Amino acid sequence: MSERDDYLLDPKTPVDPAIAALENALRPVAWSGAPMRAMRPPVAAPRRVWPWLLAGALLVGALALLFFDRERGLRPFAEARSFVAVDAPVRIPVSDLAEVTLRPGTRLDFLHWRKDELLFALSRGSIEARVAPPPKVAAGFFRVETKLGMVVDQGCRFVLEVRDDRSTTVTVTEGAIAFDGRDRSVFVPAGASADVDDGGVTTPVFADADRDLVKAVREFDILRQRGGSLDARGESVKMVLGAVRTARDSLVLWHMLRDSEPFVREVAEHRLLELVGPPDGGATKRSTFDPEEWLAHLRIGAWRSGG
Repeated sequence: MSERDDYLLDPKTPVDPAIAALENALRPVAWSGAPMRAMRPPVAAPRRVWPWLLAGALLVGALALLFFDRERGLRPFAEARSFVAVDAPVRIPVSDLAEVTLRPGTRLDFLHWRKDELLFALSRGSIEARVAPPPKVAAGFFRVETKLGMVVDQGCRFVLEVRDDRSTTVTVTEGAIAFDGRDRSVFVPAGASADVDDGGVTTPVFADADRDLVKAVREFDILRQRGGSLDARGESVKMVLGAVRTARDSLVLWHMLRDSEPFVREVAEHRLLELVGPPDGGATKRSTFDPEEWLAHLRIGAWRSGG
């Protein structure tokens, strides 16, 4: 050790030039007397967020496209799909030709949209359909299948309900529809309804029909569906004829024109002639007219006016 080794312990000892040079070099980093600061952890490099932003933008775009497609509704030759209304109604625009609204608890299947037919299938629940009249939508183009038959639009607005036991009711509020059941086809104009069950389609009646007529028609339908005897059917026909009083009641008589029994058709037309007059206004001496001639006559002169 040199004689200067005790300089660091005794400041009165002469300074070693080498130590003095070292002190001068370290002076910029010397402790200033300020309190010591706590050590901070190193800052991590920022994560890349653009992939998440891109994914979010794509999701928003997909949802917007889905919403736009739902608002736009169905288009010709669209793929088959199902619509379900759980707790709230679901509206399905069909271009500018029609609109279908599903009530809660309803499942409706869109089957196809071809050049000559737009077809749905209602398996459960209730729908309200509004279809533009001809010539914008041809009669028979818009159809809804059920397990017991098919609604064929004639340019109208209607409510169709299918219950859990498959029983079905169709009620028309504007225009008219035809319902093609397993046993027969019926015509339902605005203000009337028809019921369908495993036994077949009931004869449509207007909502304001007299109770006696409704009761007589139901008895007539039961005997027709079950194949009752001619005597029994004859009695039921008499009950219907006795309950027919207004021009609107001719809706029942028109359906009797299409009965399989000649005597039913004969007495029905006779009562029609008494009630509303012949389709040609008496221009001919014919006593038997085609049901289609009667249909056009009654739709204009009896059912629309309220008779």
